[in-house]
Amino acid sequence: MDQIHNLKLIDGQFAPLDALKMISDLISSKINYHTMEAFSNKERFNVDISFSEQRIAELKKARKDLENIINTASEKGCDLKVESFIGITFIEIR
Repeated sequence: MDQIHNLKLIDGQFAPLDALKMISDLISSKINYHTMEAFSNKERFNVDISFSEQRIAELKKARKDLENIINTASEKGCDLKVESFIGITFIEIR
């Protein structure tokens, strides 16, 4: 059942600060999701939350990397071409 769907979320040219806000909001949303999921899983089910903790750390690093890219673009007086795709694949549960 290899049904693959690709959705284009972002495709455009942005000023550095606009790109920062847009992408940072996406990253913050993912951090918030993992934070709430980890809290819920820990409180309700007392399960291992190491995946969420690792993912939060990765997302925070991504946000720092983004800030460096934005600073470089600003210093050079450049706009940024931003493209974002999401791939969705069906996985059979057996």
